[in-house]
Amino acid sequence: MSDLEIRVNNYINNDLLNFNNIETNPLEGKDLKDSILNRLFSRKWSRKAQYEEAKKYTEEKVDNILNNNLEFLFCFCFGGYKHFWSPTYPEPDWAEIFTIKYLIEYVLPIAQTQDKSTKIEFESEEVALTYMNNTPQEGMDKYNKAFKDLISYVNSKVEYPIDLSVVLARDFYDKDELLKKMDKYLPEVKQRFDNLSEEEKTIRLKRAETNIMWNGKEDLTNLSEEERNKFIYNSRTLNEAFLDIDYELRGKEYFEKDNLIPLLGSFGLGAGGELWLHLASNSSSMVDFWAGMGILEVREDKIIQKTISQKQFEQIKDQLIKVDLNNNLTNISNNYSWIYVYEGKLPF
Repeated sequence: MSDLEIRVNNYINNDLLNFNNIETNPLEGKDLKDSILNRLFSRKWSRKAQYEEAKKYTEEKVDNILNNNLEFLFCFCFGGYKHFWSPTYPEPDWAEIFTIKYLIEYVLPIAQTQDKSTKIEFESEEVALTYMNNTPQEGMDKYNKAFKDLISYVNSKVEYPIDLSVVLARDFYDKDELLKKMDKYLPEVKQRFDNLSEEEKTIRLKRAETNIMWNGKEDLTNLSEEERNKFIYNSRTLNEAFLDIDYELRGKEYFEKDNLIPLLGSFGLGAGGELWLHLASNSSSMVDFWAGMGILEVREDKIIQKTISQKQFEQIKDQLIKVDLNNNLTNISNNYSWIYVYEGKLPF
């Protein structure tokens, strides 16, 4: 093995995959509630300021948890798939590991103040993606199986008072009922969307376009420009309809649990994410783990975890080095038998 391969393997096995080596300080301050909120709202974890609505909502939840001696349940809402642009599609890769460990570190000081386990629940929302984005269900099923196996593995290794688990949105209701309600609600959503400013519409449509798999469940690659634009518009409005109907069907049962604090990735900075806290994907990246790919930036003095986007990947793909790995995760996905490495400082 080369020096680079030895160094990367040592980092993966002795540092990254050691889920009990997190160095963190106890919560500071005399008031437990204020200390918890300072931790949750710190820009260290989000990079950008939290919305005031999200801070108020979270404070109410923390109040209720402490006053009623409830366990903390942090729910991280995510797409439930690996974006098709990634060389690791359709299964999880190292980006998922980066975020899992990052979340453990985020809540650990809070967990250590409690007399019961703190829970981190990953909530997968892939239930309507085939309908919205032309994404094949087969790929999402592979992703969610591997992700569940990954969470089970991590949970078996964590010695801190933290329990990790996965829930699927589809398990809360009948999918056909969801789609029927979405179709019925869609005209109202389209009217709401059409009343937005042109700038806001452009932002939302551009975001929707990045998630459409034109050669996915159906071959849509030969659509005319007008047909493509219509599909993008429908994809965006269907997504907004899904978010509202999904909450209608299981909001009280799930999201409004007395002890549940919802968390979002960087997509929480977009429209509709104002009420819940958003987080970065790891200590050095904002790209959501399911929409990006995990690589390592290897410098002379340190190794840095990076979750990169498609645009960033295209910028550096010719400089990436594929390093073979030996670890205990290869039975979950072959994506853990290797990792891309960038030597030096990344240009972004």
